[in-house]
Amino acid sequence: MVDEVLRVTFLMVLALAAVNAVQTGVVLVRLVRHVARRHPDYGLRLWLPIFSSVRDVREWLEAWRRVLRPDPALVALRADARQVIGRHIYLALLSQTWAMAVSAIAPRLA
Repeated sequence: MVDEVLRVTFLMVLALAAVNAVQTGVVLVRLVRHVARRHPDYGLRLWLPIFSSVRDVREWLEAWRRVLRPDPALVALRADARQVIGRHIYLALLSQTWAMAVSAIAPRLA
């Protein structure tokens, strides 16, 4: 019985992890597209900056602030990112809870 519960739990955790990985990829693609609309070359200077002075760092941070200014597309992107992070935390807690439950039950069944 415990083995079946573990198998089902393992498959559910894998399915949830797969869904989370797919949604994470979608969120990252949407972020890259959002940056690409506001900067040429897909915002390559934002993703891979070259700093030669403190002024360059300030300009880079200001460019990110301009890109990440709230607009409807970015608000939806942030909501999706929060959902991905929340699901990841849930997955971690779920796996730990089952591990503790099985470790508490297994000695009594043997």
